[in-house]
Amino acid sequence: MKQILQIEADFDKPELLRNMVERIATRRSDMGFDQQLVPSGQVALESSTTEVYVCGSLSIKERGNSTQLHFDSNFMFTCIKSKHTLYEMTWSVSLS
Repeated sequence: MKQILQIEADFDKPELLRNMVERIATRRSDMGFDQQLVPSGQVALESSTTEVYVCGSLSIKERGNSTQLHFDSNFMFTCIKSKHTLYEMTWSVSLS
């Protein structure tokens, strides 16, 4: 029997969340990570992390039943970059 579960999350202020994450992903400072000695074939990476308070609603649907929950949680977002590249978001996790 095939079970279908649909989960959706809606953030209350997505533009604020996007602004916070983009701020760490576009920072202009170079911390000198690319000057570090690393073994041949490997690349030094710089990481940047921020913790953001997020609230919204979570909708869970299964076999015609629907449940909606409100959430308030801190999320941690981490971006990494290597020499001559832009930051890329690689990880986000709820801290609750």
